[in-house]
Amino acid sequence: MRKRGVWLLLLVFAVSCCLPIVGLAKKGDGAGVKVRARVGGQILIEIRSGDEISFEVDPVMNPEDTALTEILVRTNAAKYSIVAKFGEFLIGDYDLIKNEKFFIRSKAPGSGQGIDDWIVPKDEVVVLKGEDGRTPGEVTVVEYLLRVDFTVPSGEGKLEIIYTAVPEF
Repeated sequence: MRKRGVWLLLLVFAVSCCLPIVGLAKKGDGAGVKVRARVGGQILIEIRSGDEISFEVDPVMNPEDTALTEILVRTNAAKYSIVAKFGEFLIGDYDLIKNEKFFIRSKAPGSGQGIDDWIVPKDEVVVLKGEDGRTPGEVTVVEYLLRVDFTVPSGEGKLEIIYTAVPEF
């Protein structure tokens, strides 16, 4: 019985010693780690297809020809646009753009605004405006139309188009 009493006293003593230690620790006062992340904004543009286009036209047998370019954009921006800068499109001194023989239109891949009807591109054109971003990859299609008649001289002309993706972070 005495042994039992000693064990009981030891148990009470051990519990009474540990309770204050456990009671001193408040909730949330433990060791902690603060984490901060900074994610940089990125936008990548790539010509997926149609990086080289060749039109074969003549005023009688084939007065118009079409082609297209597929532009792939990957971005973590909330929204983005695509701007196209057009150089000169000359056959000799005849300008196919100024004489309204070359046209473009574009199709938005999602909620953005493309160019629905054929337009003559003047210097810089927004081919896609306000497209939803945060995408691992979506494709915008830009179509081209070359239409000739007997006012267009024979020969070869070259045009360079530079596409730029503009993020809206």
